[in-house]
Amino acid sequence: MNDQKVFPFRAQLAKGQGNLCSERTGWLTPYEVETLFSDALRAGRGSRLDVRVPAKISEAGVTWIRQRFDRLRKRGIGVSVRRDESWSFQDKANLGS
Repeated sequence: MNDQKVFPFRAQLAKGQGNLCSERTGWLTPYEVETLFSDALRAGRGSRLDVRVPAKISEAGVTWIRQRFDRLRKRGIGVSVRRDESWSFQDKANLGS
């Protein structure tokens, strides 16, 4: 069985005292995870990555996404992965289980 998951996302990366470095929106494919991870590493210690997903993403899906970015926390980069209650998304086939 294919264990690859793809989720819609919105992400903001801020450096230091909230200076916005970048914003991305799209599908959280393995490539996008790698890109966000690399961008956060370049922003450096003290930066913050905020990843938002639609409210209907399952808890297992949110946990899976959090695990993709755990190593950033160990490098002093703040990470927040949360559901956005104001964002409803209709494609239930891609919302994770």
